[in-house]
Amino acid sequence: MNIVFLNPPFKGTYNREVRFQAVSPQKALHPPIMLGYATAICKEAGHKVDLIDAPALEISEEETMKRLADFKPEFVVMLTSTASVESDGRIAKRISKEIGAKTVAVGVHATAVPEETLGFGFDIVVKGEYDYTAKDLAKIKELKNVEGIIFKKGKEIIHTNDRALIKDLDKVPFPAREFLPNNQYYSALYKNPFTFILAGRGCPHQCIYCAGPQLMSGRGYRMRSVENVIDELKYLKKNFKFKSVLFNDDTLNVNKKHILELCDRIVEEKINIPWIAYSRVDSVDKEIAEAMKKAGCFLVKVGFESGCDSLLKSMKKGDRATTDQARKATKFFTNAGIQVHGTFVFGMPGETTKTMRKTIDFAKELDLDFVQFSIAQPYPGTEFYDYLKSRGYLHFKEWSDYLDCEGRITPIFEYPNLSMKEMQYWLRQAYREYYLRPHYVLKAMKQRLTNWNLMKTSFRSAWSLLNYLK
Repeated sequence: MNIVFLNPPFKGTYNREVRFQAVSPQKALHPPIMLGYATAICKEAGHKVDLIDAPALEISEEETMKRLADFKPEFVVMLTSTASVESDGRIAKRISKEIGAKTVAVGVHATAVPEETLGFGFDIVVKGEYDYTAKDLAKIKELKNVEGIIFKKGKEIIHTNDRALIKDLDKVPFPAREFLPNNQYYSALYKNPFTFILAGRGCPHQCIYCAGPQLMSGRGYRMRSVENVIDELKYLKKNFKFKSVLFNDDTLNVNKKHILELCDRIVEEKINIPWIAYSRVDSVDKEIAEAMKKAGCFLVKVGFESGCDSLLKSMKKGDRATTDQARKATKFFTNAGIQVHGTFVFGMPGETTKTMRKTIDFAKELDLDFVQFSIAQPYPGTEFYDYLKSRGYLHFKEWSDYLDCEGRITPIFEYPNLSMKEMQYWLRQAYREYYLRPHYVLKAMKQRLTNWNLMKTSFRSAWSLLNYLK
């Protein structure tokens, strides 16, 4: 069959595959790597495939439709998200009418509210991991025998049996990056162009706001073998010209044995690809940090989230994720020579103007290389969303309300003692206080004088920040 995997056009360079949409001066465009996995599986099975990343290609809806018409697919697998689902559904209707292809919605939002997603205009909705679903749709004649989907038969909505999480990730082929415009993917903080790689899937922690583990990848860490990851790194080095890779695992270093073995093998094999990873404050020690640095890690993205231990508890970060541990984690990484990008979130249960003030002061105390402050996004299907909905704190009419007219996140909830306007004020105040400190400006200038790549991307970041703070 002819199968197209589509990241549909939306508002500019929009990233659907993210943990949450964030207002940040560090702009980025990410590769839709999960679509890449599904594309590779169907290609390996002998189907004719295409992968269209419309936001990265900067092509319009009309240009996307023309490319689809030329390819003549039987199935179009469409990545969707909470903020874009209405737009994606409208495009799905056009595809069905003008191309005659069956449209398949995949992603976190589709998993959380499958019946509603189906109602926006898709023929089929996939729940959970979708790597092998398109292959099954092309192979199995009866839809009712395809696991993990919902579809309409007449007026009846049919849910098939759930699809189990993939146990052996080593059997999944590497993502089909050859179909992607790889030179388009960038981050202000990375060495560009970059790509994603996954050493595993899922996260064993219980954070109430993180949609991926709750809906897609599971609350447990399924690791690829170190050899399999090394093979992919070698493949990337041989076949592409990426200047860095981001390990997009929720927490790469959650298993000490695995991360140390991976780092040792990267050194032994002389991979020599600079890389970035996500970390929690309680998943690092001196040995791990030094091993990561030796293996080529130059930046970590750490979820500090708040400067208040009470709020860390309310978001279920875990007993060991404390402000004291955050201070230790910062020292482990900085002493090892790894830059730290800290993320902080406003709006968790128990948030007040005083706790936001405390978080800003805590971020300045840590004196990180880069920071990202955000207002929490309550994705449907998460514990955080259910908490807000059950108390009547959500205030939005349509899913598109999650973004403003400029494509930036906007609060869609408030508490009796904390309004949307107050959260927006403190978000701007956080960026203003952190990045406009004379101490930080001097520190940043020194960093950039010795890092030309960071110097170049900093101009874009600075302009973005100044526009946001107006």
